[in-house]
Amino acid sequence: MTGSDVRGFAKLPLDEKINILKDFADLNDEDIKLIKKYQELPDFLELENNIGPFKIANNFFVNKKDYFVPMEIEEPSVVAAASRAAKLFREGGGFEGKYLDSKMIGQLQLIEIENLEEAKKNLFNSREKILKLANEADSMLVKLGGGAKDLEVREIKTKRGENIVIHLHVDTLDAMGANAINTMLERISPLVKDLSKGEICLRIISNFALKRIVRVEGRIPVNKLERGEFSGEEAAQRFMQAYALADADIYRAVTHNKGVMNGIDAVAIATGNDFRAIESGVHSYACKSGEYKPITSWELRDDFLVGRIEIPMAIATFGGATGSRKGRLALKILRVGNAKELGVVAASVGLANNFAALSVLSTEGIQKGHMKLHKEFLELTKNNAGVKRE
Repeated sequence: MTGSDVRGFAKLPLDEKINILKDFADLNDEDIKLIKKYQELPDFLELENNIGPFKIANNFFVNKKDYFVPMEIEEPSVVAAASRAAKLFREGGGFEGKYLDSKMIGQLQLIEIENLEEAKKNLFNSREKILKLANEADSMLVKLGGGAKDLEVREIKTKRGENIVIHLHVDTLDAMGANAINTMLERISPLVKDLSKGEICLRIISNFALKRIVRVEGRIPVNKLERGEFSGEEAAQRFMQAYALADADIYRAVTHNKGVMNGIDAVAIATGNDFRAIESGVHSYACKSGEYKPITSWELRDDFLVGRIEIPMAIATFGGATGSRKGRLALKILRVGNAKELGVVAASVGLANNFAALSVLSTEGIQKGHMKLHKEFLELTKNNAGVKRE
């Protein structure tokens, strides 16, 4: 089996690309049939790495494993940039990452409480009873090793008065977990109300997924950074200047992080994940210090440009639209074993897209590559408008 570092993959004939993916991911006839159906749609364009249901980024080498990465995004230049960057990271040994946990937090809001201290004491002392009741709402999740694992009782002062907010920490395994957590919160509500002598208000999962952090690092040899008229060392210094601006200025930091999310969102959408939940978690994490900051960091270490990303990643390989035919196909091409592995790959794509953007913006500018390919895409779209495929 070949790896994902196929030379000139983007320029290969469509059938050849699909044959490579077929061998790589052991695609069957039904998988190929689904791909072909998307190619029959009127707006299908054979541009860059578009195979039909989504586009494919290649060259990714993460934790010593090869990946072709499905990405669903309207801009082919984002996929081209990710592939180019992944090739350079491969020169430094590829990406290395960890997904630290798989817990999500559900919030239950209590209002109109007569005695806050007594309510908190009663809830804390009944912790095991509440967790047991929560787990009865999803016995299958518990059987697989997940379920409600911890309970936190918080006191929060709002404009409308004092609240108690219960945080239910749930190991959702390979699911994003919103449905399971919301069901658990509703299951424990009568008991919590009785213990607190308060009124139940809001019950919902939190997308601030601090219990689901992914960290990825990768490095690129400085001598591989040469671009246009700039030597590798010059390009590296300009790259670091661009990063320094993002670290100091919110106007730049927001666009910096948007470039990271170009890649992560595209992987999330291709695999049937809720990219909006991931976005909200990531951007809130970016301002956890009180200032909005880049979600990646960069440094020059020895003869390498080293990048790092740390973000919450509420991504799944089970449940919701991940079970759609297209979602299952994307996960099959990725060959990921679980949500943790998918999270590390998605974060690697984000880091790759961040490098690709900064390396171009700080040297030759965006027009030469990104906008040229985007213009080609728009021209093909215009020419293809109204054309019915046979």
